[in-house]
Amino acid sequence: MLERSMENNGYAIVDFENLAYLYEIQNIIKQSFPCFPTEIHAREMADYERLAMIKIARDKIIKNELVKKFFIENSNLFIKLLGPDVDIQSEIYLRASRPNIENDFIDWHRDTFYGNSMWELVCWFPVFPLEEGAGLVVVEGSHLEASSNIRVVGDDNSFRKEIKKGSLGNELGYLYERKTDDTISNLDESRIKLLTPKLGQGIIFFAHVIHRARNSSSASRVSIDLKVKNMFVPTYTREKYFQPLLRSSIVQCIEKMIEINTPNKSVVDFN
Repeated sequence: MLERSMENNGYAIVDFENLAYLYEIQNIIKQSFPCFPTEIHAREMADYERLAMIKIARDKIIKNELVKKFFIENSNLFIKLLGPDVDIQSEIYLRASRPNIENDFIDWHRDTFYGNSMWELVCWFPVFPLEEGAGLVVVEGSHLEASSNIRVVGDDNSFRKEIKKGSLGNELGYLYERKTDDTISNLDESRIKLLTPKLGQGIIFFAHVIHRARNSSSASRVSIDLKVKNMFVPTYTREKYFQPLLRSSIVQCIEKMIEINTPNKSVVDFN
């Protein structure tokens, strides 16, 4: 069922069996935000204050490796999709998207526009329960459609068009250069599907799937997304974009052999 949904739709909604680290992630976010996270839209905040708040929470989650531990606790899911040797994105994206505020969203795109390969999967999951109208919007089957005439386009949103490469906004997942292709520019609205996984569920989809954020609910949408891949497949991302998540016993043994036979090199990089 999982593989069939991925093959036919380009995505699957999955259940996480072990949620202890998800609750730890919740606690860090609650400690870092000035109010309950799903009510952040009720607080008056400048953009730089909001981004700084999100960065503080995200950095604590990364420092404590909570998403990595969460995924290891649910490793059977990733092994089923990618095999026993899995890499995880080193820096997660924490999103706090207020209702109907376009500044907080990323418009239609494929992650393959920005250095991710077709071998990579995206994992997106809510950190707090979603209200009706909030979630991730995908174009079903778009992973099997060619991405032709990829081009840079302007962004009508005043906040997003000011995002620069290397800026805080860019670090937190906002795109510094919006791109599109012919499928997106001629998008058939009837193919759009809003996915609203429950707490303890996530969406796994191909990086080539056309998608965007949505929140037309009455509460802020707090979520995390990041990439995973088999350690041996190609990526066009920057160095150390990925780190090891799972390694089979045979790969661990090979890494030791390579280390012994490679003077002055203590780390083996297969990417």
